[in-house]
Amino acid sequence: MKFLAAVVAFTSVALVAGCSTPPTDVRVSTYKVSGNSLSALERSLQVHGPSVPGSHGRAFAAVETTFLHNFETVETSGRCRFTRRGRVGLRSEVILPEWRQRASADPDLRAKWDVISQYAVIHESGHIKISQKYARVLESAYKNASAPTCEALEAQMVDTIRPIAAAHVAEQEEFDRTDPPRFQRYLRRYGYTAGS
Repeated sequence: MKFLAAVVAFTSVALVAGCSTPPTDVRVSTYKVSGNSLSALERSLQVHGPSVPGSHGRAFAAVETTFLHNFETVETSGRCRFTRRGRVGLRSEVILPEWRQRASADPDLRAKWDVISQYAVIHESGHIKISQKYARVLESAYKNASAPTCEALEAQMVDTIRPIAAAHVAEQEEFDRTDPPRFQRYLRRYGYTAGS
């Protein structure tokens, strides 16, 4: 559990630093895995790991993010706008494995598990940073939008959000697609390779 506490602290610090960072509420949840060898752990991960849309099988870790906003419409001078004080923020749940036998496991296996787990936190933090980027884009879109009526403004925002949401999904998918080399470099830094 000490490792998990460090993960929570690392994630919280990494995501709230910086004055232009959108409000971000990060929570960590875990799922249980079992095994006394790397192959047994991999089998357990394939049964219990989180499902990620668009991927095959189960993931080691995942993040589920919801965009939230507190903008309200106001009518001024014959135009409808959103309140200038509104913000777009995120609520993210990072899902990580908790290895039941970690404390009693072989030290070499435990060390490799810890390296992989640390990378999972870094990877999921990367997904959250991408979402924060799009939260800023959405916030700017809300603050700059206006229409003759509030009904027209709401319809306009649906059309504005659609390509932003598509770009967000595409960037998240590209981040995952290009991740294997980053993961390999991280493992090599600690003297490991994937599958060993």
